[in-house]
Amino acid sequence: MNKKINHIEAYILAGGKSSRMGTDKGLLPFREKVLAEWVIEKLQQAFEKVTIISNNKEYKIFNIDVVEDIIKEIGPAGGIFTALQHSKANKIFVVSCDMPFITKQSIEFIVEKSINSEITIPVFENKIQPLFGVYAKQCFKQWQQLVEQKMIKLQEMITHFNVLKIDVTNHELFNKNVFMNVNDKNDLAKALQNFNHEN
Repeated sequence: MNKKINHIEAYILAGGKSSRMGTDKGLLPFREKVLAEWVIEKLQQAFEKVTIISNNKEYKIFNIDVVEDIIKEIGPAGGIFTALQHSKANKIFVVSCDMPFITKQSIEFIVEKSINSEITIPVFENKIQPLFGVYAKQCFKQWQQLVEQKMIKLQEMITHFNVLKIDVTNHELFNKNVFMNVNDKNDLAKALQNFNHEN
């Protein structure tokens, strides 16, 4: 896939309060950039259109669209809700802003598998990864109903859809770093250590 993906739009979820970090984690310095910048760059290698979902206007410094959460304070469920409503495409790719080790190849692999499912997500070492997945626009109404019913845990929400779970545990394009979230200062230190090992 040398051509960029144009039938699916990419969304970065950066709306969280980052309570464990104490600051907006997507804007934390990580090597010579900030965390979100690593994610943006990888997505822009793969997709024509990339949008950030965040209530923090500082994300406008990256010169891509920033959209506010329609429903605030409900975490990733609200970010996906906003992305599904906002997108003009039939499918969206969703990723968290604090995953600096994602790759163009790992993104394309999941996108290629997503043709016949409402939701397509990888599973790594028996753990599902709903914040590195493809969601069909047709999920929106059901997603909205679940949010209205106060069901906002992603692991529960996705059970209401036709989900393709792809075990990538031993796949050459994936390792545990790809799915690493930087939630607190310990994670940040570990991520920097991993970065040094990989480079």
